[in-house]
Amino acid sequence: MSFVADQVRAIDLQLDRLHLEHVSLFLPTVSAHSSAPAGSEPAREIALPTSPSHRITKLQAAIKSLSSTSSIILTPQQITSLLSSADIPIASVTDDNADSISTQQEQEAYLEHELSWLVVSKAAIQTYGVILRSLVEETLPLSDDIYYWDEILSSYRYTLLYSLQTSPWRLYNFAKEVYHDARTRFEQRDWIGADEIQAEAAGLSETAKRFYSLVKTSLRERSLGGLNTRLVSPFALITHSIHQKHANISKLRAMQASALGVIMNESLMFENEDDKEDWKGVVERSVVLMENVVKNVCNIHQVGGVEQFEDLVFTGSSNGVAGLEDIPFEDGDSNESSLEGVGEGGNARGEARGRRGSTLGVSITSLLDGKKEAVIPYVLSVKLQEMLQKHLPKQEQLSKDILRENGRPSGLVRYWIPVTILFFTSGTVLRILVNRREGIQTWIREAGVTVVDFWANWVVDPLKRIIGTIRTGEDQEAALMSRESLISDRESLERMVVDFAIDNPATALDGNVTTTALTPQQIDLIRENVKQGDLTPVLKVYEQDLKKPIRGAVTGELLRSLLIQIQKTKVDVEVAVNGIDNMLKSQQLLFGMLGLTPGVLILVGTTRYLRNAWGGRNGIKKSEAKGRMVRILRHIDRILSTSAAFRATEGRGQRSSTLTFKEHGLLLCEIHVLRELAGYVLPRGVVMKEFLEDLEEMGSIRNGVLAQRGVVERVRWAYAQWMN
Repeated sequence: MSFVADQVRAIDLQLDRLHLEHVSLFLPTVSAHSSAPAGSEPAREIALPTSPSHRITKLQAAIKSLSSTSSIILTPQQITSLLSSADIPIASVTDDNADSISTQQEQEAYLEHELSWLVVSKAAIQTYGVILRSLVEETLPLSDDIYYWDEILSSYRYTLLYSLQTSPWRLYNFAKEVYHDARTRFEQRDWIGADEIQAEAAGLSETAKRFYSLVKTSLRERSLGGLNTRLVSPFALITHSIHQKHANISKLRAMQASALGVIMNESLMFENEDDKEDWKGVVERSVVLMENVVKNVCNIHQVGGVEQFEDLVFTGSSNGVAGLEDIPFEDGDSNESSLEGVGEGGNARGEARGRRGSTLGVSITSLLDGKKEAVIPYVLSVKLQEMLQKHLPKQEQLSKDILRENGRPSGLVRYWIPVTILFFTSGTVLRILVNRREGIQTWIREAGVTVVDFWANWVVDPLKRIIGTIRTGEDQEAALMSRESLISDRESLERMVVDFAIDNPATALDGNVTTTALTPQQIDLIRENVKQGDLTPVLKVYEQDLKKPIRGAVTGELLRSLLIQIQKTKVDVEVAVNGIDNMLKSQQLLFGMLGLTPGVLILVGTTRYLRNAWGGRNGIKKSEAKGRMVRILRHIDRILSTSAAFRATEGRGQRSSTLTFKEHGLLLCEIHVLRELAGYVLPRGVVMKEFLEDLEEMGSIRNGVLAQRGVVERVRWAYAQWMN
């Protein structure tokens, strides 16, 4: 998700519309086959001949391949291949004589010329996207290198560590300089100063003596030459070197950001009415502008700064290709038009055509006199291919070389000290590991068994129990006691009480009624009272026997009533246990889930830790993306608030001040990263669509810096629930 692809697609659609409006003035058009929305005018397209020529077919195929219909930008190799296969011709009918078109052949010639312009224009748009993407990708990492050097300079300890890390390479470079200097003098037979030291190498051959003497001379000269540097501490020299690297990286970043702003604001802009009418001139000037940018963006040693870089870029861009060098013209088919016949309906190239790869032998400026429309598509095609094949790779390589020389040191430089310590201590470490091999193997084995048992006992088994709880019926449920035990003990208690009441009918019922036997109704009543826990007949006898315990003990009634009460206590306990059992059964699924929770928590925590430790390099965590989005919004606000446009607007109270090219380029880099991070944080759909609209408005400098700051504030509060 990049603003570059959106920009390329928008310009491509705008170009199609402008080209169709221009061609429809001279050629007939018909309604397109694609359906148009209700209420809108149907789309139009050029009325092609019934049997178009082979060259028109090739041009149409190239146009279709170069059209931006998705978020994918073509590679430089694909653009170059399409331009080569299109074989852009030199036209015989142009806009200058389009009004006099009368024959079918002239219509095809003019259509061929316009399609050539469209091929070159679409190739220029794709090249525009390639350059923008390259500049963004090269500018973004430079902030990390600048931050690294700031960290090194902020602490004496870090500076000293950097000095130790780079000391072997500095010593190697010094020895290489001495060796090359001595070798150069030896090859040039420069023996000055060598005779004084030959006595020190009396045991060597004559050639070795001389070379050894030259090495000593070179060392002595460098020692004398470094006398002034001895007045400065080595620490200060290292600090100066770091400052120089920091300045070079900062300069490269500023120039690349300026180049990004220049291309975004000055290249392929069809917004003004004059530009819409002269869209070919816009394409022409844009190609020259992009070529100047690519040639000069990484020349930090030749270009004084951003201002001089912008002057170099705009110098010569306004005149289009009129100031370019000679262009090689290649042979084409026999039906290609000549320059001499432009505007006059001439035939082949004639004298201008020679062997493949040959030039016309004259300056391109003289060829443009009165024939510019005919030759410009071919010239732009050649310049685009040269830009993609030569200048752009050279610029990318130069940027990598500058970053390698002035950027953060490589991993070998930063970590050779701990690696060396580890190498020299590896024998001791290996010996310790060998001596404790059995203990280590036991530890590894037990760790593996622990993991397996944890998985089986705390993850698999709880899951099985939960599934068993769900699938278990009422009759298969586990219980603290069986239901039949409670029923049998209760029935036994009823029989005991009934038998006791039958044996003691005087105390079985309330009152002082004396009877010799109990009726069935009275027995049923006693049985029902026992079910409710009422042991009144037993307790009455028990109370009477307590008054005369010896008699009760002898007769056995006291002991019998005690045993009945023990049975009653047993039944009460079973009733309580049965109530607890019913309560546990109602929460059995909950207990199963609680038993599974510790294992799941440990498993999830371990999985997240391993994913963050080993798999986090391939993606970005959502929490990390949120933090980075907040920091990028801070960077954007800082770019806007520290810009010269904001200070000028704040002083005059105006709203029309805009960012410089450099500031706009830095802003676009931050917006590019913000768009990528939004895919990890924001939900898809309407929210993402509105966020992209806000970012597009934030990157536009038309409304001024105050409007851009307003968009930043809107993004902060509108999407706070996802970024916090």
